[in-house]
Amino acid sequence: MAISGKPTNRRNPAPPHSTDIGELFAQRFNVVSLYVVVLLLLAAAIVWSGIKTAEDIQKYHQDYKALQDMKKQERKLQVEHQRLLIEQQTFSATPQIASRAVSELGMYTPTSKDKLIIQPSAAVAETISPATVEVGQ
Repeated sequence: MAISGKPTNRRNPAPPHSTDIGELFAQRFNVVSLYVVVLLLLAAAIVWSGIKTAEDIQKYHQDYKALQDMKKQERKLQVEHQRLLIEQQTFSATPQIASRAVSELGMYTPTSKDKLIIQPSAAVAETISPATVEVGQ
């Protein structure tokens, strides 16, 4: 120690002025321009997120409209399916009706001699048999 009371370091002499990291940073980069860059990046991020949000909402609306169209189409197909089921039941019932008419009621398909064609200019028809009579043109 010296007389002045300050320790002396002969190997690493102290620089003539002390430098702070903040001062070095301020000297190296202009702090004002750094803030401007950060603000511009934030503004760009806000605009980008707004655009992405608008795109997502537009896509949502398009998908919702497509869903509603598909639901309408499903309802139409269900109605058609019900109609076709009824039609199928109707056509499948026809042979059942014919077989019951023959078995239970004793009905039959008339032959040509059982048919009698009546025309307006014809005279009095012969005696009609008790069989089924069809009227034709």
